[in-house]
Amino acid sequence: MRNWLENEYVILSGASGGIGKELCKLLIKKYNAHVIGIGRNEGKMRVLMEELGDDVNLFTPVFFDVSDKSAWQNFAEDLRKKRIAPRLLINNAGMFPTFDKTLSTPSETVEKIMRVNYFSIAYAVEAVSPLLTSSAEKKKNGKPLDLPGIVNVASSASLCSTVGTSAYSASKSAVRSYTEVLQLEEKGKKYVGVICPGVTATNLFDGDENTKNSALDKIAMPVEKMAHKIAKRILKKKKRSVLGWDAKLMNIMAKIMPVKGIALIAWGMKKSKSKVFKNIFDYEK
Repeated sequence: MRNWLENEYVILSGASGGIGKELCKLLIKKYNAHVIGIGRNEGKMRVLMEELGDDVNLFTPVFFDVSDKSAWQNFAEDLRKKRIAPRLLINNAGMFPTFDKTLSTPSETVEKIMRVNYFSIAYAVEAVSPLLTSSAEKKKNGKPLDLPGIVNVASSASLCSTVGTSAYSASKSAVRSYTEVLQLEEKGKKYVGVICPGVTATNLFDGDENTKNSALDKIAMPVEKMAHKIAKRILKKKKRSVLGWDAKLMNIMAKIMPVKGIALIAWGMKKSKSKVFKNIFDYEK
């Protein structure tokens, strides 16, 4: 597997925590890429920089809200001024609310989730895509050997909508559809990939005490392992990656039983009687 990211600039959103943090360390330490990491939490970013150790010189932290379109435009303009030509854009930033019923989820929450999980990607692609460049040195038959890339992180929920996650499932489904169309339109111009991870042991559920020792906690893939899987698929330029046994199961069930499959997964969630799902199934009633 050839390392097409060596000595290249990679833009990574959501770099300060979870999958993004581990992916950032991998890209720098194992693949020798220059990572421009986007985040909002300066404290978490400082921790990441400490963990990078002697390789911290390959990391550039940038702070802004990914759901702010003007922030992406300003970021892209700054790259132009500095004459930085990135090879890869990884849209990884995302948010997940607590599990709850659709009619109990305020529209303001729905809008926030869509802005962070989906619109941020549209803003990033619009602003950064014109700056992405192929390797000038590596050519075959006069054409660039390594096309620039865009990778968007969706979710297993984009493959099989999950009860209690209407806004999240909708936002990630939008990411997957958006990416699939972009793949068709940019064929031969850019490598475009979509990642659909299953449940991962990250800080995505921070603030929700109900996830501790829950069904989610038990099936979650370690974040380091998930980051390794994602990095390998990016290096191989996979167009679609479904990662985790739970994600693969959801993908299969949604395909062979598009109605009953979703209902069966909901039934399994209810039977688990996990406290993380208490707002959906009203266990106490």
